[in-house]
Amino acid sequence: MNKQKALKVVNILLAVFALNQTVTALLSGVLSHSVFEIMHKPGGFALSILAIVHVYLNWGWVRTSLLGKPFKKN
Repeated sequence: MNKQKALKVVNILLAVFALNQTVTALLSGVLSHSVFEIMHKPGGFALSILAIVHVYLNWGWVRTSLLGKPFKKN
């Protein structure tokens, strides 16, 4: 899978897990403790891993835009 296709998948999953975190946090008083534990904690872990993968896949842009180093295309 090339980088662009991987980014499409990662970006969609990032959006889904970010929405999951938001909804479960907002509904934490309504959800049972077990449902909250099942949805929120693993969702946060998945969101963190996906964010790391997202930065890795966009590292060329990060280097150029934020670190001021020239982009080297592999």
